[in-house]
Amino acid sequence: MRDEARRLRTFSQWPDSSPVPALDLAEAGFYFVGPGDHVQCFCCGGILKDWKAGDCPMVEHLKFFPFYLLRNWRSLSLPSVDQFSVAHNVLEMGFDPLRVLSLVDNKYVLTGTHYLSESELISDLLQLDWEENSVEETPLSTEEQLRRLQEERTCKVCMDRDVSVVFVPCGHLVACGECALNLRLCPICRAVIRESVRTFMS
Repeated sequence: MRDEARRLRTFSQWPDSSPVPALDLAEAGFYFVGPGDHVQCFCCGGILKDWKAGDCPMVEHLKFFPFYLLRNWRSLSLPSVDQFSVAHNVLEMGFDPLRVLSLVDNKYVLTGTHYLSESELISDLLQLDWEENSVEETPLSTEEQLRRLQEERTCKVCMDRDVSVVFVPCGHLVACGECALNLRLCPICRAVIRESVRTFMS
């Protein structure tokens, strides 16, 4: 299944209703295994399903199974286990996968060298965040600030009640008590919900 064309052929029974094209999935290393919209990576063995409109297979693969993409990123060159582990360890810390790979890739292209330590890569990630956040933004009107605050407090599932449950272990506060009862995966990061903790806003 290393061959992309071979992976693409497995999608002959791919559901017509799927919002994600089979070509994008095959390019991201997946082949169709079924039932429904279950796909599996030929390299890491990871299985993804429940594709939604707007999902990018490469991003979803990177989010849940970074090993494949670190080893197979189109222009990325990671010749040693040590250099692979630096990027992998930083990804495990929760940094944005696309930013990590972009920095690793850019450093190699521009300098011909790799990040030799996690602290060096993290420093560049934080510098990038600082530069982006320091760009002057137009001040928001009071009405816009109030609208955003109300939006942040609204349950992301029913869009009606206030959020009141924190999911463990991911820590996202995005659902009301009623909606949280029906969720097994966090709607933000898709992590398995091991426990829910009720919160109260004062």
